[in-house]
Amino acid sequence: MELRHLRYFVAVAEELNFSRAAGRMYLSQPALSQQIRKLEQELGVALFHRTNNLVALTEAGLTLLEGARRVLVLVEQTSREAREVGGAEVRHLRVGFPEYANHTPVADALQTFRRRYPYVELEEHETFTLQETLQQIDKLHKGTLDVGFMLSPEADDVIQVEHVLDIELVAALPEGHPLAGRDVISMRDLSDERLILFSRTFHPRSYDYVVGCCREAGFEPKVVQRKEPQLYSGATTYRMVASGIGVGIVARPVVSGYRPHNVVFKPLRDPAPALDLVAAWRRDDPSSNLQAFLEIVRELTLADARAAPVPEEQQLLET
Repeated sequence: MELRHLRYFVAVAEELNFSRAAGRMYLSQPALSQQIRKLEQELGVALFHRTNNLVALTEAGLTLLEGARRVLVLVEQTSREAREVGGAEVRHLRVGFPEYANHTPVADALQTFRRRYPYVELEEHETFTLQETLQQIDKLHKGTLDVGFMLSPEADDVIQVEHVLDIELVAALPEGHPLAGRDVISMRDLSDERLILFSRTFHPRSYDYVVGCCREAGFEPKVVQRKEPQLYSGATTYRMVASGIGVGIVARPVVSGYRPHNVVFKPLRDPAPALDLVAAWRRDDPSSNLQAFLEIVRELTLADARAAPVPEEQQLLET
């Protein structure tokens, strides 16, 4: 048994799909299937139940998965320590993320990284405004940040981005609003409302996306305007909503971590808007710390996606 066999096995066990696992490991699907069969033959047990439409771990596979992960982490930690002693490994990782990421698997990834790699100094650069979050790109270019989490930025030859999760957008309404009693709100229901959005000046792709959702629903949105820069923090948006200035379109993770007074939240449908939260880093960054952290993010976001969710209408109603 070789370490690569364990890595192949873990990829299939996490994806439960040979095609996706093959792409993740940069192998053809037949080559990956052959390696898994060799591993099963060596162990003398079946690791997966296979049907035309389903791949599932056997009891033996579940046992191997737990041990394989421990082995791979131990190997990585040992090699890092050797590189550090030899002066070939940096001892820090600088991660930028918006405040609302504290309510997503990103926060779990930070904790997991600290636990697995306690000898690496993890610097957390939390941002609280849209402007600070967008400045992460400049910091990545300058080398003062190793990886940042943000809404999908403009194309950049220097920066590599990878999808992490969809940030669902929901409506923030004042208590007593005619729509506040509904379980779900159609986008078209907002056609006569003034909408509080982030500034197009600072993030045109996200602004245009929300406006596009409104147009898809058949109306041109009435966006609350004020002198630029139009950067509304969560607290500012909620004060404006509570005052009756307009209806806010806010990220669901913000809702999960904050309970503003006199404001209620409702899911949006037809269409259901969601923004793309990505991880971004320099393409030429060779840091093994960075790669280890990204693997943890992938591991946890995959597990989060597979977890059975609480019905979203119930979650929002509880706020």
